[in-house]
Amino acid sequence: MTLANLNGRITALRNQLDALRPLNPEQERRIMDKFRLDWNYHSNHLEGNQLTYGETKALLLFNITAQGKPLKDHLEIKGHNEAILWIEEVVRQQRPLTENFIRELHKLLLGTPYQVDAITPDGQPTKRRIQVGRYKSAPNHVKTVTGAIFRFATPEETPALMHDLLEWYRTELNDPARNGWVLAATFHYKFIRIHPFDDGNGRMARILMNFILLGHGFPPVVVKTGEKTAYFQALQQADAGNLEAFVAYIGEQLAYSLDLMLRGAKGADIEEDDDLDKQIALLKASLKDDANDEVQLKKSQQVLWETYTKSVGPLFQAFETRLSKFDELFAERESNYTINRRHQAPPDYRSKDYFLRQIHENDFDVHSLTIDYYWRGFKKLGTKTFGVSVELTVQFEDFIYNITSERSSPPTISKLYHQVLSPEEIKQVVDQLAKHVLSLIQHRVKQ
Repeated sequence: MTLANLNGRITALRNQLDALRPLNPEQERRIMDKFRLDWNYHSNHLEGNQLTYGETKALLLFNITAQGKPLKDHLEIKGHNEAILWIEEVVRQQRPLTENFIRELHKLLLGTPYQVDAITPDGQPTKRRIQVGRYKSAPNHVKTVTGAIFRFATPEETPALMHDLLEWYRTELNDPARNGWVLAATFHYKFIRIHPFDDGNGRMARILMNFILLGHGFPPVVVKTGEKTAYFQALQQADAGNLEAFVAYIGEQLAYSLDLMLRGAKGADIEEDDDLDKQIALLKASLKDDANDEVQLKKSQQVLWETYTKSVGPLFQAFETRLSKFDELFAERESNYTINRRHQAPPDYRSKDYFLRQIHENDFDVHSLTIDYYWRGFKKLGTKTFGVSVELTVQFEDFIYNITSERSSPPTISKLYHQVLSPEEIKQVVDQLAKHVLSLIQHRVKQ
């Protein structure tokens, strides 16, 4: 659909809605509650928030928190909801859009300063403090699907660009021929292209776009989680010079919002169909069609025997071989092998018969095997001697076994019982532990 045809469709829907105004207060409240809930859930979920739609609803309506979900996710939803309520009030007061308003909105959205993981220019992990209500203090950029780096405005450029953006907006606002929804969509893109804040730019762009839409008598646009790919592709098209593609995408979403509001104004049901059968079908389609990923075995005597023989035994052997390279640097090396972190294993711990006997005697209640190495008396520093230690644990659950160590990367390798540890996975775990021991020694030597 061309932009002109889309604008005609939006204008027709808007005229139908205006003919029904003023809406019944109860109808309008019901409609806006629906928009507000969807907006809070989807805009945050697009950015990685883990709360489900139901958990978001329970939090906003009844202040019920979701167990097991991060506190940060709850605070994001609450801050976003407060920001929405505030812009609705500002629209009613017909207050102008200013830089100060944008910074205050950002402060309300994010709440208090916090730290996030970051990477230094030379590729090292670090922490970065996120300030609220202030323009960014460090460059922010994203890696595209092609691997190229897409850079936004620099911190030095940002104040001037934001000033220019607001000047452009005021000029457009005073143009009698302006198109309100096109202005809102274009502002969204221009804002996101600057990326003026350290964090929260996506949510801010959508809030400001809807502030402009509400000020022109339109309902808000809600970019749904299921539309994430299309949304980002439209932004990428704009980055490549095709701004009209992004404006058209926003126009399609606005037409959907207008249609929903029209149905609500006429007293129709505005709850969207959550067809359970379709949801189940989508879930199945999203899962890999790979029998190797399906649960096939449950923990038992025979299963633990085979898991030790095929995976755990080779892992422990590789661990010992690799870590023994550090022995000559120390006066003493001690190794301990424990079951369930309680029972010291006898010298024949490596024998299959020993583990089989323990499995039988514990009525299958073997839930972990641990190997610990302790080195004492570093030889090269005289009286400034020291020791280091490292451990590796295999945990046995009902249907999976986990290879865990504080120093392995990733921290845990999980396998179904019919899945054997590959040589590459064994090497990955053992190499990470060896690197950790080496770094500990190097650090102590420098001290």
